Amino acid sequence: MATSKTRTERRAMERTAQEIRLRGLRNASTVADVVDGILAALPDAHPLEAHRWAQGWDRRELSIRIDMVYERAGLAPPGVADAEICRWEHGDRRPNDERIDVLCQIYGTRPDRLGFGHDYSGAVLGHLEQAGLIDLYPLTTSDSKADLVGRLSSAAQHINMFGLTRNYYAGEAMLPLFEHKAAKGVPVRLYIMDPHCDSRRDRYRLEPAEAAMEDPDRYTREILRPLAEAASASENFEIYLYNFPCSFAMEEVDDAIRVMLYGHGKRGTDGPILTFQAGTEFHRYFSDQLRWIERLAAADPIPEPWRSKGIAVWRYEG
Repeated sequence: MATSKTRTERRAMERTAQEIRLRGLRNASTVADVVDGILAALPDAHPLEAHRWAQGWDRRELSIRIDMVYERAGLAPPGVADAEICRWEHGDRRPNDERIDVLCQIYGTRPDRLGFGHDYSGAVLGHLEQAGLIDLYPLTTSDSKADLVGRLSSAAQHINMFGLTRNYYAGEAMLPLFEHKAAKGVPVRLYIMDPHCDSRRDRYRLEPAEAAMEDPDRYTREILRPLAEAASASENFEIYLYNFPCSFAMEEVDDAIRVMLYGHGKRGTDGPILTFQAGTEFHRYFSDQLRWIERLAAADPIPEPWRSKGIAVWRYEG
């Protein structure tokens, strides 16, 4: 939900969003990329408002476009007032389901991307719905990153990220979101494979030659230390390392878990990404994996043979 802002602060946010939009136009960026950039630079912005800014519209133009959707369907235009749109965009009032559907049509996106609940349309078949599969991407793309940014922007309970390297966590699109959420009291934990452990070295034997950050010293310098420096500013932001093999990454944001598969002869970002909602055995499996990692990190008693085999998770502070 967007937080209360003064008029001066809101104007500053609009100027920042306009700059990001103009930069996107110069770089031929997609609208999704522009929205991604706006939400990263302005974590307090509501996704609905970020979509309008990315299009360069004012609220009056959005109201007219809402009317046009109704008119095309042979219905009377509702003439939504600017003040009502403002309340939607500031999180003060939720549009009804019909209005949300119209907004999705206008912006060419899904309800969850606009900040309204979860989208289940990606699960086409009944058994996929029952499995809790709510989204699927063939590999890491601007759309999959925008999906992650949207989930992080809306996080209210916890953020747990586990993976091999996840280089872009230290980038300008992700790190400010982690810092912002931690500052707002949302616990953020990143679990990253120790760059000097045997498991990481073995993984890179299977990666293509052009795989990034293979050198552990460079990875420590360019990724781990910036993350640790940011984490040191908040008790809610923690970085952990681990030393065992992994076949997938997990990104748990509130009650959903995104899972990325690691294949052989492929870069990590070339793996499929599946998102599972809570309440199914599939989600429970990955949730149990994360809870196991948390117990290792907390040094709670873990049944053998894990500790006797040198399995470890420990806090990294730079």
